[in-house]
Amino acid sequence: MVLAIAVVTALWSADNAQFIKTMNEQIAEGLRWNQIECRDRNPELPAIVITTPTGRELVCNKLK
Repeated sequence: MVLAIAVVTALWSADNAQFIKTMNEQIAEGLRWNQIECRDRNPELPAIVITTPTGRELVCNKLK
């Protein structure tokens, strides 16, 4: 079970490297996660999205 979690985490990290890099830089600058009203994803910005059953990608949290 631990191995499966490690593999999933490694794959997610590799796939989202740009997001993780941007997030870490912004947190180092003092930004914090805040819940926002869910809205459509801006494809030019790295984000963690919620994909709805209709395929719509939503962002519900933002570093501010």
